[in-house]
Amino acid sequence: MRIGFSGTGTAGRHLRPEATGPGHEVPPEPDRIDKDTAELAYRRGADIEVTLLWHRTSGELTVSVTDAASGASFELPVAANEALTAFHHPYAYAAVRGVTY
Repeated sequence: MRIGFSGTGTAGRHLRPEATGPGHEVPPEPDRIDKDTAELAYRRGADIEVTLLWHRTSGELTVSVTDAASGASFELPVAANEALTAFHHPYAYAAVRGVTY
């Protein structure tokens, strides 16, 4: 699990063209993300970005959450059978697991 602010983990690096304003370029993804990590699902609402990631090398799944308003972000490891629940309800999932964010 990673807890931090934009730019300190993978959560802050998932900028979409539709999430950026006119005249802003989307930065290239780091090589590690391109080769080892696959984005399985993404959603954005109320300045919260949630991404479900699959790490190919380890086989692990994580849910990455970024709050654009505060710049805070965190990443949760999730079991395959709980991945969509954690993706749709990351704050509740983190609270049940005792993860502070």
